[in-house]
Amino acid sequence: MKLLSAYKRTAQIINFTIFLICFAPFNLSAITDIEIDKLIDQMTIEEKVGQLMIVGFEGKKVNKTIRTHIDQRFVGGVALFGRNIQSPQQVARLTNELQRLAGETKHQIPLLIGIDQEGGAVTRLKKGATILPGNMALGAIGSSELAERAGEITAIELAAVGVNLNFAPVMDVNNNPNNPVINRRSFGESPELVSRLGTAYIRGLQRHGVLATAKHFPGHGDTIVDSHTDLSIMKHNVKRIHAIELKPFRAAIDAGVAAIMTAHILYTSLDANLPATLSPAILTGLLRQELRFDGLIITDDMEMKAITDCYRAGEAAVMAIEAGADIILALWESAEQLEIYNALLKAVKRGRISTIRLNQSVRRILKSKQACGAFDRSFSNSSTVAKIVGSQSHKQIAHKIASQAITIVQNDNGIVPLKMKKEMAVLIISQSRTLFNLLHRRHSNSKAVRLSSKPDIKGILPQLTSQANHADVIIVGIVNHQQAELVHQLRAATQTPIIVIAFGSPYPLRRCPDVDASLAAYDGHYASVLAAVEVILGKTKAQGKLPIHLKTDE
Repeated sequence: MKLLSAYKRTAQIINFTIFLICFAPFNLSAITDIEIDKLIDQMTIEEKVGQLMIVGFEGKKVNKTIRTHIDQRFVGGVALFGRNIQSPQQVARLTNELQRLAGETKHQIPLLIGIDQEGGAVTRLKKGATILPGNMALGAIGSSELAERAGEITAIELAAVGVNLNFAPVMDVNNNPNNPVINRRSFGESPELVSRLGTAYIRGLQRHGVLATAKHFPGHGDTIVDSHTDLSIMKHNVKRIHAIELKPFRAAIDAGVAAIMTAHILYTSLDANLPATLSPAILTGLLRQELRFDGLIITDDMEMKAITDCYRAGEAAVMAIEAGADIILALWESAEQLEIYNALLKAVKRGRISTIRLNQSVRRILKSKQACGAFDRSFSNSSTVAKIVGSQSHKQIAHKIASQAITIVQNDNGIVPLKMKKEMAVLIISQSRTLFNLLHRRHSNSKAVRLSSKPDIKGILPQLTSQANHADVIIVGIVNHQQAELVHQLRAATQTPIIVIAFGSPYPLRRCPDVDASLAAYDGHYASVLAAVEVILGKTKAQGKLPIHLKTDE
């Protein structure tokens, strides 16, 4: 509690510092609602259409493509990925340059600069920043206070480098263990838990000037298909959808979430023909009218195969705006981005998208920029970035979350914590160099075998068995089902005790239920690996509780 109280004071000071020091004013005063309406009246159709798009680009510096999008197409925002990121200071310089370009356009409308900074598996800003454990780790703890702290830390560091929109949190209820894309990105399988922790995270983000995005509406948790590769079909009835999938989104709306991202999923009981992103029944009928959401509706990336396998990019973008979306994400191909812009412009000029409908979305976009301070906080100060991003107080909270999240799934005969003796021979099998380094530092009689992501089980098993038979204990770090299957077969080949740690989704532990002990760490970043090692060696006690159920694979 003392640490959290100290963090609150630190956060208040940092937030005030960011406001006063990090950002030079875009205008002398923040834009008002009356000025927004006046600005909309002055904007050309080309400028308004551009505002409907958030685009991605290649490289860590402004290139010709993004410059043209801003100068000539007046895009409303930019999304950053790993390809754009080298360090916090470099990101600050990049966002400054992007905002300067926007400030040189006729109406000087600032950009939304977005990023997927969920924590855990989906973390774009890494080196030099605080890497927080992801949602399922927070779900294992169940603390609203720590979820809110995670949101605050994320927002403080993003705001410091000039990012004002986070495509987080995931509000999907992961009740399907075979989900290939959401999985540990969810807080868990309980709608109540997802609602409580998700809204806490949203409060933390938006309190510090970063817009939150609840995703993926109306829910991506009970799928076995990744929308990046194919269209998923949900056949649940309306009652079930309201009770489970929609519950966290209702909570997010009640909490004042700034934006909601759509899912490229066909919900047959809500719209038998169109995926949610393109469905007026879902975006306007359900989200706008029934759930009364008046914030930003942002599509998931329109270049995913769930959309592109069935529609041209431009036509899909027009359909999404017609359905009720405000912002189209076009993140990868410049040709697709140009096609989308031209298709939207053509649809407006020909009356397919009315001026009234266009202005509704532009007004929401400008008001969102007003809400996050984009009109009067444009430029980051790199010297202040160095003091704030990746600060020691932030890393302490990351370690606290990682430590409290570690979950003992099974522990036959109380093998954990290990009673280490100097002569005990430890065999470590993992992809993680960090695991070996941390264990070897604490117990020198350790030997490591580096595991590939998709191990050749038949090829490697004889060698591992021989080494296992000469060890006193085996500690295995796994990240997927293939590695778990290797552990299962190794268990059948040796009598040496095995402790397995899931450094990702805990679901692969279903493949190796016959080990002596298993732990869920939820991700493989340093803080989580360290926390797992400390539990195994008895330095700390595991406190986490699985936020999902594990059923043994048949």
